Amino acid sequence: MRLVLVASPTSTAKKPISTSRLNSLPDFIATPDDARGFFWLWFFGGQGGATVALGQFPQLIAKSKALFALSDEGPTAGGDNDNVGVSPLCLYPRDLSKADLDKLLNNELSVVKMVEVGPKPNYLSEQGYLNYYSFVDANKGCNPLSVRAVFDAMSTGDNVSPDAAQAALDSFKDDTSADRSVFKNALLKTRLTGYSSIGFLLFLLGPIVGSTCLDALYAGWFPEWPGGDSMPWSFLIGPGIWTVKDYW
Repeated sequence: MRLVLVASPTSTAKKPISTSRLNSLPDFIATPDDARGFFWLWFFGGQGGATVALGQFPQLIAKSKALFALSDEGPTAGGDNDNVGVSPLCLYPRDLSKADLDKLLNNELSVVKMVEVGPKPNYLSEQGYLNYYSFVDANKGCNPLSVRAVFDAMSTGDNVSPDAAQAALDSFKDDTSADRSVFKNALLKTRLTGYSSIGFLLFLLGPIVGSTCLDALYAGWFPEWPGGDSMPWSFLIGPGIWTVKDYW
Protein backbone atom coordinates (compact mmCIF):
# COMPACT_ATOMS: atom_id res chain seq x y z
CA MET A 1 0.00 0.00 0.00
CA ARG A 2 1.47 3.31 -1.09
CA LEU A 3 0.91 6.50 0.85
CA VAL A 4 0.66 9.59 -1.28
CA LEU A 5 1.35 12.89 0.44
CA VAL A 6 -0.56 15.78 -1.03
CA ALA A 7 0.68 19.26 -0.11
CA SER A 8 -2.03 21.68 0.82
CA PRO A 9 -2.14 24.73 -1.42
CA THR A 10 -0.56 27.84 -0.02
CA SER A 11 -2.80 30.87 -0.14
CA THR A 12 -1.28 33.92 -1.79
CA ALA A 13 -4.11 36.22 -0.74
CA LYS A 14 -3.00 39.21 1.23
CA LYS A 15 -4.13 39.34 4.81
CA PRO A 16 -7.07 41.70 5.18
CA ILE A 17 -7.05 44.47 7.72
CA SER A 18 -9.88 45.78 9.81
CA THR A 19 -10.72 49.46 9.34
CA SER A 20 -13.67 49.48 11.72
CA ARG A 21 -11.67 51.41 14.33
CA LEU A 22 -10.00 53.68 11.78
CA ASN A 23 -12.60 56.37 11.33
CA SER A 24 -10.76 58.25 8.59
CA LEU A 25 -10.15 55.29 6.25
CA PRO A 26 -12.83 54.33 3.70
CA ASP A 27 -14.25 50.82 3.46
CA PHE A 28 -12.36 49.92 0.28
CA ILE A 29 -9.07 49.90 2.21
CA ALA A 30 -8.90 46.13 2.69
CA THR A 31 -5.18 45.27 2.75
CA PRO A 32 -1.96 46.87 3.98
CA ASP A 33 -1.04 47.63 0.37
CA ASP A 34 -4.29 49.57 -0.04
CA ALA A 35 -3.53 51.54 3.12
CA ARG A 36 -0.01 52.34 1.95
CA GLY A 37 -1.26 53.70 -1.34
CA PHE A 38 -3.88 55.74 0.51
CA PHE A 39 -1.18 57.07 2.83
CA TRP A 40 1.02 58.33 0.00
CA LEU A 41 -1.97 59.90 -1.76
CA TRP A 42 -2.93 61.93 1.30
CA PHE A 43 0.65 62.62 2.36
CA PHE A 44 1.69 64.24 -0.91
CA GLY A 45 -1.72 65.82 -1.37
CA GLY A 46 -1.43 67.35 2.08
CA GLN A 47 2.01 68.70 1.27
CA GLY A 48 0.64 70.43 -1.81
CA GLY A 49 -2.20 71.92 0.21
CA ALA A 50 0.22 73.06 2.91
CA THR A 51 2.32 74.83 0.30
CA VAL A 52 -0.75 76.67 -0.93
CA ALA A 53 -1.90 77.56 2.59
CA LEU A 54 1.51 78.68 3.84
CA GLY A 55 2.00 80.66 0.64
CA GLN A 56 -1.01 82.77 1.61
CA PHE A 57 0.56 84.10 4.79
CA PRO A 58 3.26 86.27 3.18
CA GLN A 59 0.57 87.71 0.91
CA LEU A 60 -1.71 88.40 3.88
CA ILE A 61 1.10 90.09 5.80
CA ALA A 62 2.07 92.21 2.79
CA LYS A 63 -1.55 93.18 2.18
CA SER A 64 -2.03 94.05 5.86
CA LYS A 65 1.07 96.25 5.83
CA ALA A 66 -0.11 97.99 2.68
CA LEU A 67 -3.54 98.52 4.26
CA PHE A 68 -2.09 100.10 7.39
CA ALA A 69 0.19 102.26 5.25
CA LEU A 70 -2.94 103.78 3.68
CA SER A 71 -4.23 104.91 7.07
CA ASP A 72 -2.63 108.34 6.96
CA GLU A 73 -2.33 108.76 3.21
CA GLY A 74 -4.21 111.10 0.93
CA PRO A 75 -6.90 113.69 1.45
CA THR A 76 -9.90 113.24 3.73
CA ALA A 77 -13.14 115.21 3.81
CA GLY A 78 -14.39 114.03 7.19
CA GLY A 79 -13.58 114.22 10.87
CA ASP A 80 -13.82 111.98 13.91
CA ASN A 81 -17.55 112.66 14.30
CA ASP A 82 -18.33 111.63 10.72
CA ASN A 83 -17.39 107.96 10.81
CA VAL A 84 -19.09 104.98 9.21
CA GLY A 85 -18.50 102.59 12.09
CA VAL A 86 -16.58 99.78 10.38
CA SER A 87 -16.55 96.55 12.40
CA PRO A 88 -13.29 95.80 14.26
CA LEU A 89 -13.48 92.29 12.73
CA CYS A 90 -12.55 93.85 9.38
CA LEU A 91 -9.08 94.52 10.87
CA TYR A 92 -8.85 97.98 9.34
CA PRO A 93 -6.36 100.44 10.83
CA ARG A 94 -9.06 103.05 11.50
CA ASP A 95 -12.67 103.90 10.81
CA LEU A 96 -13.81 105.45 7.54
CA SER A 97 -15.28 108.88 6.97
CA LYS A 98 -18.82 109.06 5.58
CA ALA A 99 -17.81 112.06 3.50
CA ASP A 100 -14.88 110.16 2.00
CA LEU A 101 -17.10 107.21 1.22
CA ASP A 102 -19.82 109.36 -0.36
CA LYS A 103 -17.28 111.18 -2.50
CA LEU A 104 -16.06 107.89 -3.94
CA LEU A 105 -19.54 106.47 -4.49
CA ASN A 106 -20.64 109.61 -6.33
CA ASN A 107 -18.14 108.86 -9.08
CA GLU A 108 -20.24 108.72 -12.25
CA LEU A 109 -17.73 106.59 -14.13
CA SER A 110 -19.14 103.14 -14.90
CA VAL A 111 -17.20 99.98 -14.08
CA VAL A 112 -16.94 99.13 -17.78
CA LYS A 113 -15.29 102.49 -18.38
CA MET A 114 -12.96 102.02 -15.41
CA VAL A 115 -11.79 98.74 -16.92
CA GLU A 116 -11.45 100.29 -20.37
CA VAL A 117 -9.30 103.27 -19.41
CA GLY A 118 -7.51 101.86 -16.35
CA PRO A 119 -4.30 99.85 -16.06
CA LYS A 120 -4.43 96.13 -16.73
CA PRO A 121 -1.71 94.49 -14.64
CA ASN A 122 -2.86 90.88 -14.96
CA TYR A 123 -4.68 88.39 -17.16
CA LEU A 124 -8.11 88.85 -15.58
CA SER A 125 -7.99 92.61 -16.00
CA GLU A 126 -7.13 92.10 -19.67
CA GLN A 127 -10.24 89.92 -19.93
CA GLY A 128 -12.51 92.69 -18.67
CA TYR A 129 -12.37 92.23 -14.91
CA LEU A 130 -12.07 95.27 -12.67
CA ASN A 131 -8.66 95.28 -11.01
CA TYR A 132 -7.89 97.14 -7.80
CA TYR A 133 -5.37 99.39 -9.54
CA SER A 134 -7.90 100.31 -12.19
CA PHE A 135 -10.31 101.22 -9.41
CA VAL A 136 -7.64 103.37 -7.74
CA ASP A 137 -6.90 105.10 -11.04
CA ALA A 138 -10.61 105.81 -11.55
CA ASN A 139 -10.91 107.40 -8.11
CA LYS A 140 -7.99 109.79 -8.04
CA GLY A 141 -8.42 112.45 -5.39
CA CYS A 142 -10.41 110.13 -3.11
CA ASN A 143 -9.17 108.92 0.25
CA PRO A 144 -6.92 105.87 -0.42
CA LEU A 145 -8.16 103.83 2.56
CA SER A 146 -11.76 104.39 1.49
CA VAL A 147 -10.88 103.25 -2.03
CA ARG A 148 -9.34 100.08 -0.65
CA ALA A 149 -12.34 99.48 1.62
CA VAL A 150 -14.90 99.83 -1.16
CA PHE A 151 -12.95 97.45 -3.36
CA ASP A 152 -12.58 95.00 -0.46
CA ALA A 153 -16.35 95.15 -0.02
CA MET A 154 -16.72 93.90 -3.60
CA SER A 155 -14.05 91.20 -3.69
CA THR A 156 -11.84 89.04 -1.48
CA GLY A 157 -8.95 89.54 -3.91
CA ASP A 158 -7.68 92.17 -6.33
CA ASN A 159 -10.05 91.37 -9.20
CA VAL A 160 -13.83 91.35 -9.52
CA SER A 161 -16.20 90.78 -12.42
CA PRO A 162 -17.60 94.02 -13.87
CA ASP A 163 -21.22 92.96 -13.34
CA ALA A 164 -20.65 92.13 -9.68
CA ALA A 165 -18.67 95.32 -9.15
CA GLN A 166 -21.32 97.54 -10.77
CA ALA A 167 -24.11 95.88 -8.80
CA ALA A 168 -22.20 96.36 -5.54
CA LEU A 169 -21.39 100.01 -6.24
CA ASP A 170 -25.00 100.72 -7.14
CA SER A 171 -26.21 99.11 -3.92
CA PHE A 172 -23.73 101.12 -1.85
CA LYS A 173 -24.76 104.34 -3.57
CA ASP A 174 -28.51 103.69 -3.23
CA ASP A 175 -28.25 102.94 0.49
CA THR A 176 -29.77 105.84 2.42
CA SER A 177 -29.09 104.51 5.93
CA ALA A 178 -27.18 106.83 8.23
CA ASP A 179 -24.47 104.28 8.98
CA ARG A 180 -24.03 103.03 5.37
CA SER A 181 -25.08 99.56 6.51
CA VAL A 182 -25.10 97.98 3.04
CA PHE A 183 -21.45 98.87 2.51
CA LYS A 184 -20.43 97.93 6.06
CA ASN A 185 -22.12 94.53 5.90
CA ALA A 186 -20.58 93.77 2.50
CA LEU A 187 -17.11 94.71 3.74
CA LEU A 188 -17.47 92.56 6.85
CA LYS A 189 -18.72 89.61 4.80
CA THR A 190 -15.87 89.66 2.29
CA ARG A 191 -13.24 90.12 4.97
CA LEU A 192 -14.56 87.23 7.05
CA THR A 193 -14.88 85.09 3.93
CA GLY A 194 -11.21 85.68 3.12
CA TYR A 195 -10.09 84.74 6.63
CA SER A 196 -12.38 81.73 6.93
CA SER A 197 -11.24 80.22 3.63
CA ILE A 198 -7.66 80.12 4.85
CA GLY A 199 -8.77 78.90 8.26
CA PHE A 200 -10.79 76.09 6.68
CA LEU A 201 -7.81 75.03 4.56
CA LEU A 202 -5.61 74.92 7.65
CA PHE A 203 -8.27 72.85 9.41
CA LEU A 204 -8.25 70.37 6.54
CA LEU A 205 -4.46 70.19 6.64
CA GLY A 206 -4.37 69.77 10.40
CA PRO A 207 -6.83 67.34 11.99
CA ILE A 208 -8.24 65.79 8.83
CA VAL A 209 -5.12 65.21 6.74
CA GLY A 210 -3.03 64.41 9.81
CA SER A 211 -5.53 61.89 11.16
CA THR A 212 -5.99 60.23 7.77
CA CYS A 213 -2.25 59.88 7.19
CA LEU A 214 -1.72 58.52 10.69
CA ASP A 215 -4.45 55.89 10.34
CA ALA A 216 -3.18 54.87 6.89
CA LEU A 217 0.37 54.65 8.22
CA TYR A 218 -0.79 52.35 11.01
CA ALA A 219 -2.93 50.15 8.75
CA GLY A 220 -0.29 49.96 6.05
CA TRP A 221 2.87 49.19 7.99
CA PHE A 222 2.07 47.99 11.53
CA PRO A 223 -1.64 46.99 11.71
CA GLU A 224 -1.04 44.56 14.60
CA TRP A 225 0.47 47.24 16.85
CA PRO A 226 -1.69 47.45 20.04
CA GLY A 227 -1.56 51.25 20.20
CA GLY A 228 -3.68 51.84 17.12
CA ASP A 229 -6.84 52.69 19.06
CA SER A 230 -5.32 55.64 20.89
CA MET A 231 -3.00 57.30 18.40
CA PRO A 232 -1.26 59.73 18.57
CA TRP A 233 -1.08 59.57 22.37
CA SER A 234 -0.05 55.92 22.31
CA PHE A 235 3.18 56.97 20.59
CA LEU A 236 4.17 58.84 23.75
CA ILE A 237 2.40 57.17 26.67
CA GLY A 238 2.08 53.53 25.80
CA PRO A 239 2.84 51.16 24.29
CA GLY A 240 5.17 53.83 22.85
CA ILE A 241 6.54 54.60 19.42
CA TRP A 242 9.68 52.60 20.24
CA THR A 243 7.59 49.39 20.14
CA VAL A 244 6.37 49.94 16.57
CA LYS A 245 9.47 48.23 15.17
CA ASP A 246 8.32 44.95 16.73
CA TYR A 247 5.15 44.98 14.58
CA TRP A 248 6.54 46.46 11.34
